[in-house]
Amino acid sequence: MTTRTDRILDGLFTWVGRLIVGIGALFMAVPALFIAMLSFSNDQHIAFPPKTWGVNRYVDLFTSDTWAAPIGLSLRLAAVTAVVALLLVLPAIIGLKRSNLRGGGFIEGASVAPMLFPVAAYAVGLYAVFAEVGLLASFQGIVISHVIHAVPMVVIILSTAMDQIRPELELAAMTMGASRGRAWLGVTLRLLTPAVAGAAIFAFVSSFDEAVFITFLGGPGLVTLPKLIFDSVQFGVDPAITAVATVLMIVTSALLFFATRLRKDVR
Repeated sequence: MTTRTDRILDGLFTWVGRLIVGIGALFMAVPALFIAMLSFSNDQHIAFPPKTWGVNRYVDLFTSDTWAAPIGLSLRLAAVTAVVALLLVLPAIIGLKRSNLRGGGFIEGASVAPMLFPVAAYAVGLYAVFAEVGLLASFQGIVISHVIHAVPMVVIILSTAMDQIRPELELAAMTMGASRGRAWLGVTLRLLTPAVAGAAIFAFVSSFDEAVFITFLGGPGLVTLPKLIFDSVQFGVDPAITAVATVLMIVTSALLFFATRLRKDVR
């Protein structure tokens, strides 16, 4: 009886769990599907269901100067953020994991602390600091804020990957005549390549989608794509925003999927 009851309960919990997951997935997918459908409307205003169909909104997106400059700025910011975050974190993580530095765990924990604070609160703090040092409304200031935002995820990814690389592999390389630097480059860094690529993608996406810091710290001539989207919604909806949102969802999903696959390769 107990065994039969357990089987019934297990089946019930499994069914309920799948139902909850299905409802959650549907809840997240429906808005994306609506936006994708609206992006193929040729109506002058956003309305569902569309009365006419076409690709005018995509034509407007890729031919309008209104969207070109923010897209270009967002791409530059994201690329610089990813490179700077990797240059800061990669050598630091290798050094912390392969040294006996006291307080290494504290340093690693402190580096992910920005994840614990609300982004808006952090932006207010940076506003006060940047106002004193003259970095408000500057490309350099926005890069610094985006790097701070991206570093915790990069630290987590690279730290996890380093924990899975046995130091014995480096020792074996040095036993065969390689210097420590050569062992790091030839063994450690090579094994870290998928994690580095995944961390770069996550840093790129986090910067490209970030809208809070640019709102607090930006200024004239510094309008990123997420900021323009918010402004468009607030001050008058441009129908092309549906095409922008659809492209963003597709590109971001593809990048995150690729980054996730790279992290699995590390394991």
